[in-house]
Amino acid sequence: MAFSNIGGAETNFVNWNVRGLNHPVKRNQVYTHLNKLKSDTVYLQETHLLNKDHSKLHGGSFTQILHSNFNSKSRGVAVLIHKNVQFVKEATVMDKNGRCVIIQEDLHLRSRQIH
Repeated sequence: MAFSNIGGAETNFVNWNVRGLNHPVKRNQVYTHLNKLKSDTVYLQETHLLNKDHSKLHGGSFTQILHSNFNSKSRGVAVLIHKNVQFVKEATVMDKNGRCVIIQEDLHLRSRQIH
């Protein structure tokens, strides 16, 4: 986990090798933990999801998801962007082998409501 200051607002970047997200219970546990960490941008490794399965990552507090996958349930990376992050994708390169996704972006943080 890393913190950075963008435009006067603190942001939280998380990188995590999840070793597969095919099971709904594990996906729920990962999302619950990411919310506890107050993650703004998340970089997931080894998602092991097929292209058709990446829709399972949508929902919750992460509204933009970019991913690269392989043609079997191995490899795979995903970048999750929290709904409080104003994200403008300028360019994306997705590796056909499911090893990386490169994103050129413009990030702006909105204030988070803390209760």
